[in-house]
Amino acid sequence: MPKNMSTFQQIYEFYETLLAQILRLASDLKFDAEHVLHLHAVALYGSIIELSTSLKTLYLSEHYSSLQIILRSLFEAHVDLDNLSKDPKHGYFLQLSYLEENMKLFKEAKNDQNFYMTIIAQQPDLDSKIDKFEKEITTLKCKGFKNLNISDKFKKANLKNEYKTFYNLLCSAAHNNFRSLLDRHVTSINGKNEVQYFKRPDFEELESWFGFACEIVLRSSFSIHGLLGTKAIPELQGLRETLNKLRDES
Repeated sequence: MPKNMSTFQQIYEFYETLLAQILRLASDLKFDAEHVLHLHAVALYGSIIELSTSLKTLYLSEHYSSLQIILRSLFEAHVDLDNLSKDPKHGYFLQLSYLEENMKLFKEAKNDQNFYMTIIAQQPDLDSKIDKFEKEITTLKCKGFKNLNISDKFKKANLKNEYKTFYNLLCSAAHNNFRSLLDRHVTSINGKNEVQYFKRPDFEELESWFGFACEIVLRSSFSIHGLLGTKAIPELQGLRETLNKLRDES
């Protein structure tokens, strides 16, 4: 077995162990579903768990080129959860984003020029919804909240370097930039380019991305269990030590 494949296998086996343990710990989460902060944080963590499980499914089905696209969504969810767990007021920024995105749809429906907006346009309470959302948006903005862009969120989470590196690469894959297309489909053989579909995996690259996924999932787990004050922190710390050891040995 090539060294790069064997080191990847160690990371992947840890990833499977990590998923099993965080799922078990998540089943015991105690929270107030009527508490907006709890509801938002636990729902975000649910997305992180589901997306991280999707990575395993994609790998086992040999859909390697989709891994980075899912990783991008996973990373974005982690950033919001991290910000929310450190600053409950971050929820107001997310609420403003939610309101403004809905307002775009409502106003497009009122425009009466878009066939796909017909169902929304026919809602009898559309005007009252627009009025309600506009008032809520005004209230939040008057309190100093704004719709944060993704760069603002990463900066707030002290992840500027990660935004400029890992996130840049993940966005490139999600947007099908030429850089990612070359990596995904093109191989140079005897100095000539060959386009391949379902190209065989680069295990060094897989090790990097699954190691990154381990880090996101673990950090997110610390965030949610810390926010809710569970007794899982010592177990998570044990997982952290195992991951650090794997990195030292690779």
